[in-house]
Amino acid sequence: MGNENSGSVRNLVQIGAVHGHVHFHEEQVPPGQLSAEPVNFVDREPEREALDALLAERRGARAGCVVISGINGVGKSALGTYWSHRVIGAFEDGQVVFDFDLGRRSLDEAAEHCLRSLGVDGDRIPLATDDKIVLLRSRTKGRKLLFFFDDVADLREIEKLLPASADSLVLCTAREDAADLVPDGVRPIRLTALEPPHALDYLRWNGLRARVDAEPAAAAELVDQCGGLPIALRVVAGLLQRRASWSIARAVRELSGRRRKHFHTVFSALDLAVGELQATEKELYAWLGVFPGPVFSAGAVAALADLAEIDAESRLAELHRTCLVEENDQEQYLLHDLVDEHASSEAVRALGAAKRDDALRRLVGWYRLQGAFADRMVMEPSRLRVVDDDVAGENPFATREEALEWLERERVNLLGIVRLAEESGLRVDVIALCDGPLWALHNQHKHYSDTLRALELAIKCAREIEEPVAESRMRCLRGQLLMECDELAEAQEECAQAVAVAERAGHRRILASALEFQGKVMHALGEFDGAVGNFERSRRLNEELGRRRGMALQEYLMGKSFSGLGRHGEALELLRAALERIAEFPEDKRTPGQIRVAAARAHQALGQHEQALALLQDAIAATRERQASFDLAEPLELLADSLTATGQPGARDCLDEALAIYEQAQSPKAERVQRKLDRE
Repeated sequence: MGNENSGSVRNLVQIGAVHGHVHFHEEQVPPGQLSAEPVNFVDREPEREALDALLAERRGARAGCVVISGINGVGKSALGTYWSHRVIGAFEDGQVVFDFDLGRRSLDEAAEHCLRSLGVDGDRIPLATDDKIVLLRSRTKGRKLLFFFDDVADLREIEKLLPASADSLVLCTAREDAADLVPDGVRPIRLTALEPPHALDYLRWNGLRARVDAEPAAAAELVDQCGGLPIALRVVAGLLQRRASWSIARAVRELSGRRRKHFHTVFSALDLAVGELQATEKELYAWLGVFPGPVFSAGAVAALADLAEIDAESRLAELHRTCLVEENDQEQYLLHDLVDEHASSEAVRALGAAKRDDALRRLVGWYRLQGAFADRMVMEPSRLRVVDDDVAGENPFATREEALEWLERERVNLLGIVRLAEESGLRVDVIALCDGPLWALHNQHKHYSDTLRALELAIKCAREIEEPVAESRMRCLRGQLLMECDELAEAQEECAQAVAVAERAGHRRILASALEFQGKVMHALGEFDGAVGNFERSRRLNEELGRRRGMALQEYLMGKSFSGLGRHGEALELLRAALERIAEFPEDKRTPGQIRVAAARAHQALGQHEQALALLQDAIAATRERQASFDLAEPLELLADSLTATGQPGARDCLDEALAIYEQAQSPKAERVQRKLDRE
């Protein structure tokens, strides 16, 4: 044919003599198997930064490995695909994608797919899985490859597929957390639902910007209905696109009570995930559907499910590993909204009504006991309690700070348990919870509206069981809160009823307490003579009962009212006596500070600001030590007054801190402090 050729040919070779066999090889095209980049991708910046950091790491002769985990529909594959497209240039030898289909496809199939993707002919692929893996390592050594393994069931198997190449990366998605694989070099990334602002952005970027911005409140409620879960947001975005005439408020109404119908994909996936659990974890999952609060501790779950706490911890850990349960930074667990709804339906299906009722009684009892322990650690153990729970045994809280942290952490659950107990007819439990842990918490950290509602229930329960002592006590506590909220007329009425009920009951200690609370309201109303009369009568009752601490408290309150009458010298004498008497009770860390603050007020009224400064600084230091933030506000405000009067610096800083405390507690006193700041 000569040495010339014209036209188009393939595999053209010009040779002289040929010895042996001849093989023709086409140039291998790097695999590019990534699916299309997801549209309208939002947020996940911390997770993308973690992926970027892994890519930049120096790892020696080992590929990087990252596992993105989370419940179905949280956006694991979307994140993996989106990020992979951002860094595709780092993998010049290509990208290989394989879907394990949650264990329906095997390690052997994955290894064979990877080999074929890298250009290995079928007749050269070994039959044995181990041999396939060995060949895969050989083919990937030193290359820059991205392997994307989706929906992995057994994460341990992925380690066998890791290339011996520092320039390669294995990215997996799974419904199981990979935290326990960190020692093996795996980087876990656990996805949770989108925060509301990002969820709203998702809807806006899906062609709904005008409708979202026109109905911001309804849009926020719609995002809440979706629980911030991307798959659910996608469903509602599609629903609104199809129903162009619908308002977002209409979509919210459609979803209310019908989420299972619209989010059937999510619920079906949860059915599958729960179906694969061991029997013990499956049962615990159902119990979680009974829990009345948003977060739960292992101890509470143990009480609910009638388990040893160590068993509850073990089963919760397994549910956490499978991403059905999340964990916060306070050793509490929680369920995503849609998972919670699914668990509730599992509870109805798997647990009978009688079992659920027994479980809720156990839970109420557990919170009552734990709350009683916390109350006694935070407040004076012998203070007046109308339901004196038996708390024999070792207190589970080692310190006052630990008990207070528990009360704050469990506040929402305690309020939920109060409502649950009232609905279940457990009226004494309602009273015990309000008089114990909730009052102890309010004494240190103020939460007015919630506690007021709880006390209303407690008064109702006390009347229903005809317990006048409990009714008087609950009315006193509610009157105190109303007074602190500057609702003085209602506070006066509540405390007057408390005194009347105590008089009828003939209970001297509860009457002494009711007189004290009524006197406080009179003082707040400027009725100082009446207040002194109440405090003096209460002091005499405490003396008859041999309660010296009660006497000290009434002397302190009388001193405040004498100051109100302008009799500051007499007030200081009473306050000095109260301070001496309260010293007999070293476990009471709060009252001495209150007495010093009252004495400082009297000194200020007499123009003695240097004496006031010393008292206030002592009170503030002691209050900071016991971490009672609300009690800091008044002495800080007074300290600012004396600093200003003496021409010393620092007044504005004191007022700023006092204002922040009052605003946090939603106290009306914030307005007064703001006016002082405006004058600075």
